[in-house]
Amino acid sequence: MREFIAKAKELGELKLVEGADRDLEIGAITEWLASLPNPPALLFDHIPGFEAGCRVASNLFDTMTRTALVLGLSPQGSPKELIIEWREKIKQGLQLIPPVKVGEGPVLENVHLADQVDLLAFPAPKWHEEDGGRYIGTGDAVIVRDPEEGWVNLGAYRAQVHDRSTLTINIELGKHAELIAKKYWKNGRDCPIAISCGQEPAVSIAAGTRLSWGMSEYSYAGWLKGKPVEVIEGVTTRLPIPATAEIVLEGELLSPEKELRPEGPFGEWTGHYGRGRFQGKNLVIKVKAILHRHQPIIQGAPPLLDRKSQLASIIRKSAELWNELDRNIKGVMGVWFPTEAGGSPVAVVSLKQQYPGHAKQAAMLMGGLNPYVLKYLIVVDEDVDPTNTKEVLWAMGMRSDPETSIDIIRKCWDSGVDPAIPPQKRIQGDFTHSMAIIDACKPFEWINEFPKTVKTTPELMARIKQKWEKIL
Repeated sequence: MREFIAKAKELGELKLVEGADRDLEIGAITEWLASLPNPPALLFDHIPGFEAGCRVASNLFDTMTRTALVLGLSPQGSPKELIIEWREKIKQGLQLIPPVKVGEGPVLENVHLADQVDLLAFPAPKWHEEDGGRYIGTGDAVIVRDPEEGWVNLGAYRAQVHDRSTLTINIELGKHAELIAKKYWKNGRDCPIAISCGQEPAVSIAAGTRLSWGMSEYSYAGWLKGKPVEVIEGVTTRLPIPATAEIVLEGELLSPEKELRPEGPFGEWTGHYGRGRFQGKNLVIKVKAILHRHQPIIQGAPPLLDRKSQLASIIRKSAELWNELDRNIKGVMGVWFPTEAGGSPVAVVSLKQQYPGHAKQAAMLMGGLNPYVLKYLIVVDEDVDPTNTKEVLWAMGMRSDPETSIDIIRKCWDSGVDPAIPPQKRIQGDFTHSMAIIDACKPFEWINEFPKTVKTTPELMARIKQKWEKIL
């Protein structure tokens, strides 16, 4: 992570903030600067109440340039160009590179065991005004090992500090970490767990990626960076932990029958507050060891309204779905999930229509491939850039008619953190929603009679830019 921060500084995309308090000021500054068109990465130091050098970083991946660096793509590429580049990368196949075990690493510069364990020694922020506590784990990588199959899983789950040696963690139902933990619990054992609270970008990206059961995110991270991730053996859990991690918390994840504690509320990715999944309570971790580098950096990634921090995930998802659509239909010119709408609830497909019903077919296929929390699926013509929200809204306003252009599909797969689920549905366990398909394309039946757009053609614009860009 330090190399990435140094690169951001070299590019002029890092801002050092000194003296901000961990209670709300770090969170509010993170939100404020994240709202800028090209937000800088932030590094907070001289945090009141803590030694200089005990730091917090946020907004690390919030620009296309920094996201491209993480994914190994062209730093100057537009969103659509980065999607196309990622499409080509994944078409070559996923070449997993397993991690390599090393004997030592910077994370072992400081090792605290037993009575030395003190989570309160780190400036875990209270990110949002109504958060129920301080969260050391927002940009983390949570590590567990399947006790039967032996493979190692990484995930990204929020972790709240309760006292010197206790955390709560929010692992959603059905996530791989939960399924693995249940294997320990059914045999009366606590689940060994490690949380990296600051790690190299490839590990961060991998931890937030949905992979197939049995495929380790460490190997995916190795593919991302083109070489193995270096890991060391944890001092109490024996789990493989990133050798260059900033802070690693090792401990035991208790079963819900053994202990639960109040957790949250916490500002969720939906832009609203959510609580622990067990009626406001959540799973407990008893921390047995803390490992950290000198002058450690907590990696922060608090959910905000504009989800620029998820650009890497959105680029990859858009590329993968575009490839999948191409396997089934012709004419797809682009796919995107606008960060302004939260990243997942709204999808846009650009299409070169070739026959009646083509737009509806593309929408239905997209909805089937990616149903989770998708509420609005918009199809636009090929002259509309799906990554340009202004163009998409223009197409909706000028090429659609609410009476004939909108279809509603009911009982679609939703998330428990969706704030729009009514209380009665929650009581019934009905975590579903409706999905609107909005056909914002020119009606194919009279497409040749549809008025021409005043937008300059790409060919003419390219010639104009070539001639005038040095002057303008």
